[in-house]
Amino acid sequence: MNRLIIVGSPRIDGRSAHLADLLFESCIDECPDDELALAPVSTLAIEPCQGCDACKALTARAAGCEAAEDGQADEAPRRCVIDDDMAEVYELIDAADELVVVSPVYFAGAPAQLKALLDRLQPYFWTDERHREKRPATLHVVGEGGDPHGFEPLVGVVRSSLSCAGFALERVLDWVGRIDEEGEITAEAVEHPLAPLPGRSASAPAASTPLGDAESADDGKDYAPASVSDAPSRPALRLSPEGKSSPAAGNPPAKNASRGKQHASGTASQGTKRPKQGSGKQGSRKPAAGKQGPGKQADRPKQGGKRRG
Repeated sequence: MNRLIIVGSPRIDGRSAHLADLLFESCIDECPDDELALAPVSTLAIEPCQGCDACKALTARAAGCEAAEDGQADEAPRRCVIDDDMAEVYELIDAADELVVVSPVYFAGAPAQLKALLDRLQPYFWTDERHREKRPATLHVVGEGGDPHGFEPLVGVVRSSLSCAGFALERVLDWVGRIDEEGEITAEAVEHPLAPLPGRSASAPAASTPLGDAESADDGKDYAPASVSDAPSRPALRLSPEGKSSPAAGNPPAKNASRGKQHASGTASQGTKRPKQGSGKQGSRKPAAGKQGPGKQADRPKQGGKRRG
């Protein structure tokens, strides 16, 4: 199993970073034989999509080269005309059997840095990835709380872009208001219901129904959202309020096991407590390789001394 965790916050030491670190360590503890990569947008130089559609021609050219060489290319084909860290992210996405996105909520949507990464998944639109069997993805939504407008736009853009890249968003875990200023988990996440896609029937119980109680969906009663502890969960994706991993029922899916092993991209800034990015195997984490993003975000002061996003 090869997992990729994308951290969508521009802050190196905020709530999202802290949660991603816990997920990273939880994955290592519970699945020591799995490969694991961590890709935080705060340490990656990723430019916005230019909308030039050059990726369409590059994809067609790469497909032609693969056909001519019987798929034995020496290096990965170029996906985009922009030369930045996104090239490494493409490799991680291609190798991932499962994807995790941790993101704060900015005005009900995604931070600009995460949106740039998601928009740069456009090259997959010109491939058949979106028509293949989908790999699973989970979204962890983080926030201080207090915004009455929710985060459906964030869910929508993550769901749409990941689908284009060959992933199905299967779970959304709501951590809003459940991680304090110091990055400590104060309550369990709540399962946020996913609306059915147009033209398709819902694959999960209705929004007001606790998971595992679908038969009572039409009994006229109101239900509170289900917490993570009430729902079926994969290993390494469930945390207790103390920040320690909890055993989860079931086994992680093992499809696409032949995709090969990849290592994480991006550079963790000096002075942070983020784990080194690389193999999920204990004792074999490799030093980070990549370029520091613009603006030296490690030097940014935390607003008011608090963790945000």
